[in-house]
Amino acid sequence: MALTLNSPLHVLEDSGIPAGSTDFTTVVILHGFTWHSGIFTKLLPLAHPHNARIVLVNRRDYLGSKPYTEDDRALLPDLSPEEWADAGQVAAAGEKMKAFMKERAHEVHDLLVELVRGGNVVVADREKNTGGIVVAGWSLGGSWMTALLAHVATFPTEEVKLSDYVRRVVIFDSPFLALGYPRPEPALYSPLLDPEIAPEDRQPLFMKWVSGYFPYGGTPDTLEGKTPLQDPPPTISTLTSEEIARMTCLPVGEPGGSDEILVHSGIRLGLFAYLRERALYHPEDEKVVAGGDAWRDVEVRCVTGEWSLAGVLWATMLLKQELEDAKVKGLSTRNVRFVLIRRANHFVQWDAPELALRSLLGKEDVFE
Repeated sequence: MALTLNSPLHVLEDSGIPAGSTDFTTVVILHGFTWHSGIFTKLLPLAHPHNARIVLVNRRDYLGSKPYTEDDRALLPDLSPEEWADAGQVAAAGEKMKAFMKERAHEVHDLLVELVRGGNVVVADREKNTGGIVVAGWSLGGSWMTALLAHVATFPTEEVKLSDYVRRVVIFDSPFLALGYPRPEPALYSPLLDPEIAPEDRQPLFMKWVSGYFPYGGTPDTLEGKTPLQDPPPTISTLTSEEIARMTCLPVGEPGGSDEILVHSGIRLGLFAYLRERALYHPEDEKVVAGGDAWRDVEVRCVTGEWSLAGVLWATMLLKQELEDAKVKGLSTRNVRFVLIRRANHFVQWDAPELALRSLLGKEDVFE
């Protein structure tokens, strides 16, 4: 079932409300790089048995959504080598990209407000872990979650106080690049950043690599970044060409595409680190606008697949360390909970959808 909202984002699927339930949870999911939210459709038939309503959302430039306008694209600078050498140009580009992601955060915020206005969202009960909204961003979509947390205090609440409804914000299997962490040494592998691969060939190789299973020994030096297991096979090898075509929007990730520019320029400009830092630490009271709401009681959940990409596991390690260091320093951070899905890859929502849904809804720290 499709839901029509006054939003530039597109609701690809809506499972609807579980019959007779007065405490169901609304789960809103945003996708990652090139794969749109169709990759989450296996969760839909599981929604009602888990007392949930699932809303799958496509980001701008993806299937069904409003394409970015010229003004939007002007905030996504694709600098030339000469411009990268100009400190003034680089500084201006950084400010533009911050503005770009603030607008993306506002779009997610407004979509959640629209859902509540529609009257089909239950107020959150945090003690009972029921009702309300769980909003999740998978992979690159995790940057939409950090942007939302970074900027929500600057969005006036008007007649809808979202913190009464939003129970949890989930960073779902996001890699270190999307969270703005540095690469380890030696650097972890990614086809998207491999200089030995021609730019036009990177995306097809990335799609197979990103869906593999990578065994992990529990320490940084056992991260396997390049060669996945043959058994289980990469998820993409189990899909038909029709299924892949139905769930992807390749131009967005190709050279010149909006996500491609966002990733490569955003990394160089420190955009993702900026968003993560603003998201993790509670804003000072004077930075909360009149009528704004800092969402201080909203749980942030970091969900990681045990056999996911090395870059995802590395991000989780660094996030844990950053929060531990912040605690020692007496800094005020959001409530972040870490959840692990055993033997899961980056596409757990397709290969093991019930585990994926339980990781978003449940109280456990480990799912298997």
